[in-house]
Amino acid sequence: MITRESKRFFLTVLTVLTTSGCANGENNGTAPSALIHAVNIDPLTHLISGIGNTVSFSATPVDASNKTLSADIEWAVLDSTIVSIDSNGTAKGLKVGTTTVIASAGSKQVSVRIEVWDPPSVNKYSVGQTYQGRKGYAEYIPGDLPLILSAGHGGNLCPNEIPNRTYGTIGRCSSTGSDTNTLPLTTTIRSIFLELTGHAPHIVLLRLARPKLDANRTIVEAAQGSSFAENAWSEYHGFIDAAKDTISKEFGFGLYLDMHGHGHDVPRIELGYLLTKTDLQTSSLDLPYMVNKSSVKTLSEVSIASNPATTTFTDIIRGPSSLGTLLEARGVRAVPSSPDSAPTGNEAFFSGGYSTRRHGSRDGGVIDGVQFEHHYPGLRDTSSHRLSYANKLVEVLEVFLETHYGWSSSTYFNEN
Repeated sequence: MITRESKRFFLTVLTVLTTSGCANGENNGTAPSALIHAVNIDPLTHLISGIGNTVSFSATPVDASNKTLSADIEWAVLDSTIVSIDSNGTAKGLKVGTTTVIASAGSKQVSVRIEVWDPPSVNKYSVGQTYQGRKGYAEYIPGDLPLILSAGHGGNLCPNEIPNRTYGTIGRCSSTGSDTNTLPLTTTIRSIFLELTGHAPHIVLLRLARPKLDANRTIVEAAQGSSFAENAWSEYHGFIDAAKDTISKEFGFGLYLDMHGHGHDVPRIELGYLLTKTDLQTSSLDLPYMVNKSSVKTLSEVSIASNPATTTFTDIIRGPSSLGTLLEARGVRAVPSSPDSAPTGNEAFFSGGYSTRRHGSRDGGVIDGVQFEHHYPGLRDTSSHRLSYANKLVEVLEVFLETHYGWSSSTYFNEN
């Protein structure tokens, strides 16, 4: 005879079995609160950049063995004046600040930090004023020359809010590695321009260490899912875009230099025009596909069109008035150049990375780009060596601008 107590026992067992099936994805039932061991949430922390922008959170109840359970999720925030959140977990930034998002299932809950950042709006950047992104990770000092220098590696900030990158070139927070002193080198070049000409290039610096953000990569590899790193990446490249826009409107042309350091065996500057070592090893670079793949495509088209009898693409890359040859004439080894036309054999060479592709003229625009890879000893290692090189580079850039763009700082500013 089946008693009332027996029926209750069998119903309880049936309920547990049914719930376990749900945990394994076998049905869509709702798990009893007692079976919920914890609630997992994604993302674990987040930055909303811009008032009114949103982020979608997801939460998953799990049992003691970390198997997924089906249960209703309730969403809440501690300060609803900073962030609102709907029943689907979509959070919206309302004002600048930091608060906590809470996801609950049964008696269990999980909370994560969320911050709202509202980037300041700048109608016009003032020459010489320092502009910083959130927490000073990215920095921009506008100039008044048709030149932009950026240093995306070599920073040393390692904030805990950004997890370390797990793939690609990572490096260490305790060392800036092969890019050591690229930031002070860039600021020294700006100072020498001011001293010698009274005018300055635009400079953009990233102060985050490479384990946290690699700005010379696409945002996916650069930030690897961290919204805080993604924001710094966007600010860094946004500052370069702002400089490009200013220069394009004022001059109609410009030159972008992406400043890096290398640790290769040969102590020379490597100039990256997006031409590979194999490309440079050919006797002539005067082929349409070479011009079209280069980061100085606009310069090549304009300069060759203006002086078809005297200028070739090969001249621009390694001729007498190329950047490399002008550096060699001042005692600074460089490749490609007339004395050193191409890397040979197993010699390592950087041909240019993401920033040179994005901000150079390969894909359009009037700003040409070159990646400068600097050796360390005798060039970046001491302040006196950086100062000596900066003086030489300023001379080189003035000659290069006048020769290939027909522009002189003394003439331009005297006339204006």
